[in-house]
Amino acid sequence: MSAAARTDGAPAPKRARTSALSADIKENEAQPSADAAAEELGAEDWARLARDAETESVPVRRDLYLDTINRNLLDFDFEKLCSVSLSNVNIYACLVCGKYFQGRGKKTHAYFHSINDEHHVFMNLETAKVYVLPDNYEVQDPSFSDIQYQLSLTFTEKQIAQLDAPDAPLSRGLDAQTYLPGFVGLNNISHNDAMNVVIQALVHVPPLRNYFLRGGVPRAARGKVDVRGASTVSEAAGELAHSTELVQRFATLVRRIWNPHGFKGQVSPHEFLQEVANASQGRFKLTEQGDPVEFLGWLLNRLHMDLAGSASAARKRPTIITRCFQGGVRVESQNVIVRTGLEDEVVDKLDHDGRRSGGQQDESGRAKFNINKEIKVDVSPFLLLAIDLPPAPVFQDVAEENIIPQVPISHVLAKYDGETFQESNGVIRRYHLTKLPPYLILHYRRFTKNRFVEERNPTIVNFPTVGLDLRDYVQAPPPDEPTIGTVYNLLSNITHEATPGTVRENSVWHSQVHTRTDGATDAKEAAPGEERWFQMQDLIVEDVNKQMLFLGESYIQIWERAGAVPEVERDAQRLVLPRQKHSASKKV
Repeated sequence: MSAAARTDGAPAPKRARTSALSADIKENEAQPSADAAAEELGAEDWARLARDAETESVPVRRDLYLDTINRNLLDFDFEKLCSVSLSNVNIYACLVCGKYFQGRGKKTHAYFHSINDEHHVFMNLETAKVYVLPDNYEVQDPSFSDIQYQLSLTFTEKQIAQLDAPDAPLSRGLDAQTYLPGFVGLNNISHNDAMNVVIQALVHVPPLRNYFLRGGVPRAARGKVDVRGASTVSEAAGELAHSTELVQRFATLVRRIWNPHGFKGQVSPHEFLQEVANASQGRFKLTEQGDPVEFLGWLLNRLHMDLAGSASAARKRPTIITRCFQGGVRVESQNVIVRTGLEDEVVDKLDHDGRRSGGQQDESGRAKFNINKEIKVDVSPFLLLAIDLPPAPVFQDVAEENIIPQVPISHVLAKYDGETFQESNGVIRRYHLTKLPPYLILHYRRFTKNRFVEERNPTIVNFPTVGLDLRDYVQAPPPDEPTIGTVYNLLSNITHEATPGTVRENSVWHSQVHTRTDGATDAKEAAPGEERWFQMQDLIVEDVNKQMLFLGESYIQIWERAGAVPEVERDAQRLVLPRQKHSASKKV
């Protein structure tokens, strides 16, 4: 019989049967160990292993739901509060509808929103990380880097240097409307128009603007890397992240106003003004129209105190506020000496109160000092310089209309020439400036109050826009000190309008600012032309002829000394911020 036939039909040899029997014995010996392992694994473990195997077999798509992001509805200008609980802890923004919600775990408002409304993409407002809910996994995709930039705005030194370039390009929002960074409207939420004009004026002071854009002292001066590329809001804030909530929100507002990549050509100051209401204990509210000069004075002093670290440190530690706006004035005062009416000597009828005989009145009836009496001398710092206007005329003209007087600015500045005397409340005073700041803030006193009524002075002040020389109003420096320039150019002008014959009825505030031509440019030659003046009233931004600026009732002006920008920038590099944390308390 052949070998092939034996293999197909004949039974296996004895040696083959023995090998098969050995294999069965080994399999039976291994079976008890497998059964023991199965007994150790419970039902939950088997279910978990099944889920893991299924997850490994099906790849997760990290780009799901990214097409539902709606940039037109995103707005990071508002205070970061949960729209349901009003908490400001662990807040996420829904990138589909723009609303704010708290948390991302189960049983949180963001989790429920993702299920109920089927909005799945959320961004943490502190870390700028993006998550998909309710699956709760992080998404890293370059497609929404522009959204993350809107939350943590940063500026390079090159960008800051080019903000004032003569060929600064226009930006375009999502609505295809063009705007010029820095010259955007501010939303009037309720009655905050008086605060809006102050903000518009301050953010156009170049050293102050640059300081807050950098987040404090320039990084190059501290030997650190540039702030560009910050991944969180705290990193974008730089050193200012260690300051108060008011300082941080003001810095954020400055960055948003000068943002060249904004989604729209307007900014809402809501987040900053909410902190203003908290810090001022309700003195300045969104729902009540205030006085710009009161808000400006409070804001400058509060920012200075917060940057210095405390009220006691503010008296001796310089900040960017004092470097820009602080000057000095010498005030000489003498109490008026009058007769009591009980004197026995003959009284001159032309000198019924005894001022002329007391040496406090000249032949023309003007007040003066009696050099034989005590004269008190004080040298005080100032951030705002008050300017008195001449009284408005009482009589009407032939057309029975009130005459609106006009005076040159040199006439109202004569108060500080060191020679003009002023008398009020029984005290004779004489003023003389001892130090001119790089940026001089003038406040024209248009509103006066007594116990019965408030009055408005409509006097028009004529002023140039460039070349205002103040050498006649400041003391000459000592011979051993360098001479400081006294020529100023107008930087911003805040005006007031109201119904004629009334004080504040239908009040309208305007802020007038201009573009600059002293910034860095990539072009080989600077573009020809002059600066452009803009008038801003809330969301309205329009061109204005600089020759017509003086026709309004100027209320606050900021004047820039020639060459002030590099001078203050050098001083700013030596400023030191306190390292302690002064953040506002968190709501829970």
